Order: sequence, then structure tokens, then C-alpha cells
Amino acid sequence: MGTEFSDVQVSDLLLRACHDLRSAARGLRTHSELLLRPGQTALDPELERRLGFVVDGARKMDALIEGLANYSIALRTESGTFERVRLPILLRGALRKLDAELKSRGAQVTYGDLPEVTGHADRLQQLLEHLLRNSLVHSGEEPPRVHVSADHDAGFWRIAVRDHGTGVDPATLEKIFEPFEHATASRQPTAGLGLAICRAIVERHGGRIWAELPDPGLTVYLTLPDLG
Repeated sequence: MGTEFSDVQVSDLLLRACHDLRSAARGLRTHSELLLRPGQTALDPELERRLGFVVDGARKMDALIEGLANYSIALRTESGTFERVRLPILLRGALRKLDAELKSRGAQVTYGDLPEVTGHADRLQQLLEHLLRNSLVHSGEEPPRVHVSADHDAGFWRIAVRDHGTGVDPATLEKIFEPFEHATASRQPTAGLGLAICRAIVERHGGRIWAELPDPGLTVYLTLPDLG
């Protein structure tokens, strides 16, 4: 009979692994970048090319480790930490964190009336941040346009995050919330964990998350209980 692990145990294991892996990956990247720094001893072109591969690989490892750490934190979301929080405030916090990226892409993010819900403020802001980032990295060549809205339905708030990007292959629509799934080719390396983190957060708030394909783009829907 196999051993079953709780979410907290899995989270602890992942966080410990991420701590050790982060130190190793960043050490590798730092020393490789130092060797490639202008003004250092001239390198053989082939060696310089190979060091570039090392730096690129270390950056991808950094993204993966950061994603795993965030996923492990999402798994620890417990209802005992919930409080009344206002989604507009959390969305504005997520927009501040993404400000440089939004400006560099010429992105337009709009939102309607968003409710007050019961939940973990940091995790829900993380949720919104990942949903916005997902829209940015899969926006195609056009400046991203994202709209966040909410409506009330049978004791739940249904939140929608719609973009006008490249969308996904309909055959993969059910898989995009699984860990390490890459919905489409993105403009930058990703760990393939952003939407898996979103699902972990939503499910631990008693809701569900899914996606639909308008034309064009992708809309991610999620529900959060209205607890009165």
C-alpha cells in the first residue's frame, strides 16, 4: 500500500528542495555570467557559446524553482487564515507588481465591479497576478488587452479574466491547469506552473476554475464562495 502525503507535507518537501536547488542554480548562473562579462579575459568563441547555454539553462532553472516554490505555498492555503478581502484592492496590488511588464508591452488592463470575498489575501492576489501574467506571455504580437469582471450566481462569485491573445489549441483546453503544461509558445521562458498554482488556490478556497475560448483569445473563469 502506498504512502499518502498531505498537502502540507508535499509543500514542506517542495520548499526544502527549492531552497537547496535555488542556491545551486544561482551560483552556477552567477559564475557563468561573470566569465561572460565584458572586459574579462578573452574567451574562445566556442567556450563563450557554451557558457551562454549554461546561463540560459540556469535562468530556466530559476523560473522552474520559483514556480515550484509558489506552487508549494499555494498548497498550504488553509481556511483558518481566511478573512474578508476586497478583490479590487488585490487586483490593484497585482497590477503594481506587474507594472514594468505591463508598460513594456503597452498592455491595457480594465476591470468592472469586483466583489468582497472571504479568503487569504496574499494567495488571492497571487492568483490574480498569475492570471494576468498568463495573458501577457500568451498575447501574441499585439499589445495585450485584458478585462476582469465578476457576476453573482447561486451563492458564488464568478470571476472572468478575458484576453485577446493567441488562445490555445481546443484539444489542450482541459490540460492547461495541470503542472508543467505550456498552453502555447510564449514570449519568455515559463515554468508551466502559473495556471496550476491558480487551480490550487481556487480549489482551496472552495471554488473551481476552467477556461473557454472566445474569438479571439482565452477567458479563464473561477468561482469563489459568497459567504455573506
